[in-house]
Amino acid sequence: MGIPRQVEYQVTHYIRRDVAFNTNNIANGVLIGTVPAGSKIVDVHIYIDTAFNGTTPTLQGGTTGTGTNLFTNTDSVPGTVGEKEAASAAGQARGLIFTADTDLFASFTGAGATTGAATVIVEFVPLTNGG
Repeated sequence: MGIPRQVEYQVTHYIRRDVAFNTNNIANGVLIGTVPAGSKIVDVHIYIDTAFNGTTPTLQGGTTGTGTNLFTNTDSVPGTVGEKEAASAAGQARGLIFTADTDLFASFTGAGATTGAATVIVEFVPLTNGG
């Protein structure tokens, strides 16, 4: 488990992770960061800097290595350069509240991939000052 970051003020916090098609262990999920208990997700941004290729390129994020409760492949559209946002479907991203310190992961799969780079930014508000 990672170490959660928290400033003891009521301000929005961010964690960021750059990932690429060849990031070590990306198929099983790489740690974006850890949010502290009580945190609420405000938004998730996915910046596709270099389009991912390969057979069915899939970039997703969640609370498990290959989870999708932060963002799905439909949100990230990894084959197209640009800024994307996670959907606000029930149980996904916006509004998610964590009862314990929680690791967040991003994963990519795509057989034969030779290109692809992205930045994932998770925006959250920790529980401070008793609520």
